[in-house]
Amino acid sequence: MALSWRPDLPTARGWTLVLGVSVTQLVSWGVLVYAFSVLVVPMRAELGWSPALLNAGYAVAMVTSGVLAVPVGRWLQARGARGLMVAGSVLAAAVLASWSGVHSVPVFFGVFVLAGVAMAMSLYEVAFAVTTAWFRQLRSRAVLVVTVFGGFASVVFIPVTGALSSTLGWRQALLVLAVWVAAFNVPVLALSLRRPAQPATAAPLGQQASRADIVRSASFRWLTVCLTCSTAGRVAVAVVFVAYLVDRGFSLKWAALVAGTIGLTQVGGRVLVTLLRRWVAEAHTTCAVFVAQGLVMALPLATTGHDRAAAVAIWVFVLVFGLGVGLSELLRGTLVADYYGAEQFPSVNGVLSTFVVGARAAGPFVAGLAYAAFDSYAPVLVGAGVTALVGAGSLLAAGRARRAELAT
Repeated sequence: MALSWRPDLPTARGWTLVLGVSVTQLVSWGVLVYAFSVLVVPMRAELGWSPALLNAGYAVAMVTSGVLAVPVGRWLQARGARGLMVAGSVLAAAVLASWSGVHSVPVFFGVFVLAGVAMAMSLYEVAFAVTTAWFRQLRSRAVLVVTVFGGFASVVFIPVTGALSSTLGWRQALLVLAVWVAAFNVPVLALSLRRPAQPATAAPLGQQASRADIVRSASFRWLTVCLTCSTAGRVAVAVVFVAYLVDRGFSLKWAALVAGTIGLTQVGGRVLVTLLRRWVAEAHTTCAVFVAQGLVMALPLATTGHDRAAAVAIWVFVLVFGLGVGLSELLRGTLVADYYGAEQFPSVNGVLSTFVVGARAAGPFVAGLAYAAFDSYAPVLVGAGVTALVGAGSLLAAGRARRAELAT
């Protein structure tokens, strides 16, 4: 499926493609990203490994995915997504099966290198290239559908992984997830992406510019800072949140349920921003949510233990924090194409993804180091609050810079 730009299709074909990509995003994010935050608890108990070491494995996967972001973008622009996404799902299933047999640190890191390859071939970076290639006026709706399904990944797979791990053990839970990916993602992607797109019939949106010109622009730099900071902070919190709640005395099942609820609120945030696009600029709404997200980081620190007051504080935190969790992906799926055009999207987003995926890697790694240094998750929450506020300011700066660039 070549990723040349084309106008919106009046048929169901484009939306069938979006639906196929969306449901597989739910599974891919669930098993490759969100399951880790649950499985790290029983892995730590059985293997005796530190949080820093376990989070370093996740960071290795993120770094690997980031290194591959630019080559993947070029592949998408030249050859399309079908073979890449199908192969990524096959690899993801193999990674999960191999992960279930991990007993040593070298094997653990080797498995997570392969997990990073699967992420680069399976997650939003590829999905957004597909939706951008097929949609123009309805792009924000197509991206919303993809990210809504992706947002539900935590709602579905954090509790499911917690239940599987508690019932079967973490190793058997991974085998169940491996079968799930192989039996569902592979055939769905093979069928939904089976037909090639037509050649481009219209000019892309946005100002014509080379990738080199775009990545050197002030707006791109500010947008990179925004997405890097917001991603690093929210991923750091997401990775340690279950362990943080367990350390405070909450049960693993309750912690997994609460963490999974973040997926519901992040879907709400994405829907809210998309619906308000007609009246309020997407960047302004997102900025306001990022500010609220940064400030609410102090709320869990205002309580201790696991009594009723602590539980209420945690729920309020989840509701506010979750609103901003999914907005970085929404911005990448819409604002990048709006700023720089659909034709350049795969390669430009590949460059941007290098920084974003690097932030996904740095967040958990720094969180692990902070916990090791302070024996507390409080520095992680404080740091995430700061990054959310920096992200808000950078997003406003990106908008000002882009308007100035278009005026010249």
